[in-house]
Amino acid sequence: MVDKRESYTKEDLLASGRGELFGAKGPQLPAPNMLMMDRVIKMTETGGNYDKGYVEAELDINPDLWFFGCHFIGDPVMPGCLGLDAMWQLVGFYLGWLGGEGKGRALGVGEVKFTGQVLPTAKKSPTASTSSALLTVV
Repeated sequence: MVDKRESYTKEDLLASGRGELFGAKGPQLPAPNMLMMDRVIKMTETGGNYDKGYVEAELDINPDLWFFGCHFIGDPVMPGCLGLDAMWQLVGFYLGWLGGEGKGRALGVGEVKFTGQVLPTAKKSPTASTSSALLTVV
């Protein structure tokens, strides 16, 4: 039985990574430093563009995050692939929350468009949310 709350703390997300939130057959989030969210602030089974559900998470941005020191030296920016990975993590977490079994890992994406950069001076990452017509667990 999944604890279906509307929001989750960082400790809840870490528990998911240890397999303690969705059980042995459910998806697990990665451990730090690859965990790309600090909290899930809203999760519903309805809503979104296709009324299939809505989930929103945040990552607190600070200059000490590991990737700013190496991407790029003298011109730090969060790698776009980590923003994309945040979306995959969020979708996998959402599928586990819905009761889906499987690893909750992405196999591919049709199109990605970045509309800006996440710099070390930002307070939070741009809100990551997902609302899709079709979600599947693998």
